[in-house]
Amino acid sequence: MDKIEFVDQSIRDAQQSLWGFRMPTDMITPIAPVMDQVGYKAIGVVGGRGAVVAIQYLRENIFERFRLLSQLMPRTPLRSSFVAWATFGFNVEPIAANELWIRRAVANGVKSFWVCDYQNMMDRLSYLVKVAKKEGAQVVGGLMYALSPVHTDELFAQKTRKLAELEGVDLIQLEDASGVLTPERTRTLLPAIVAASKGKPVELHVHCNTGLASQCYVEAMKLGIKNLHTAVSPLANDTSLPSAENTIENARRLGYSPNLDEEALKTVSDHFKKMAQERGMRIGVPLEYNIQNFEHQIPGGMMGTLRNQLAEVKQEHRLDEVLEEVARVREDLGYPVMATPYSQIVGVQALFNVIGGRYKVISDEVIMYVLENFGETDGPVNQNVKDKILGSAKAKKLVNWKPAEITIEDLRRLEPGLSDDDLLLRIANPDAEFKNKLDALYGGK
Repeated sequence: MDKIEFVDQSIRDAQQSLWGFRMPTDMITPIAPVMDQVGYKAIGVVGGRGAVVAIQYLRENIFERFRLLSQLMPRTPLRSSFVAWATFGFNVEPIAANELWIRRAVANGVKSFWVCDYQNMMDRLSYLVKVAKKEGAQVVGGLMYALSPVHTDELFAQKTRKLAELEGVDLIQLEDASGVLTPERTRTLLPAIVAASKGKPVELHVHCNTGLASQCYVEAMKLGIKNLHTAVSPLANDTSLPSAENTIENARRLGYSPNLDEEALKTVSDHFKKMAQERGMRIGVPLEYNIQNFEHQIPGGMMGTLRNQLAEVKQEHRLDEVLEEVARVREDLGYPVMATPYSQIVGVQALFNVIGGRYKVISDEVIMYVLENFGETDGPVNQNVKDKILGSAKAKKLVNWKPAEITIEDLRRLEPGLSDDDLLLRIANPDAEFKNKLDALYGGK
């Protein structure tokens, strides 16, 4: 009987979606040895953005978490992440810090990386994949799903081929952060991706924002996909991922053998339910189907951020306006995928537009996006909007900007005597003095 392999996202994407990365290490360590017994193919752990939250809100050193978990879960690979444009932020930065992040993550116990990528910065991606492979890590190439007139099955097949042909990429992961993949689209999209993957295994990672993710998983299994991303039930559903428990039941009914120790899985699930109840943290519940999700496509974790930003300026009552404007801005910008960093770029610009008037204030990141510093856009930017953005005084200053070419040694000279781990933590959360040094090295904008 064919087996289904599971990648666990309970302490990575699930807790990001439900808790905004606020899961502390002491919630994980007591149950980590049992998680190691479940039989997961890999266990997701946070990347650069999660490291920033761990420092700022939890006062934790993410490298210590990696070390502890790798010791407590020696059988199961820890899978972190990296991106081509930056290490910790949402803008394009010199590549040296990305390289150092990969090296230090591996040194502290990470064995696999998922790459959040849009196949439009392939030179940078190729370099970083080679760094990861040199360190002995597995690399999972990310294919980020979006729904738009330009995101056809053929476009995704082209993107898949780019990843599959990149030396060092071991697997392909289709991720739908917005949860807008439907069972019908799954039936056409996955065969196109598999056909273009050059025999590399394909994993599926779909969020539950529209309540359709579990149905997409059923269709994927019918099509022969055997690698699925899930979370334990207290951290599943809502804007998170399908539960492992329900996916196991569906897999059995389709004739598959789930490759997990279900007693150990129940123990893990019970632990996180107890922790959530004791600490007053949200438990995931299924969401009702809402057509508006297909219009704005905002990832679940970002919705709370938008609400907080509106509350700070006493504009909470305008959330629906902002969501409608998100859809318009996304169309203006050529339909970027609503995942990091584009979802933040679109969301912030929509907020500016609602509060101050359309494109009266333009974020630096939107200017950089239109200048294609993030790479070529999937669809054409609206020409009138493009002319307005590039006609701004800030755009004229940025038109020739490129990320500085610096080395890891240049970074180390910022603060002689710091370990590489501590240096990265300073870069992730710099005080004013260090930020001035960093900006000077990065060339500013």
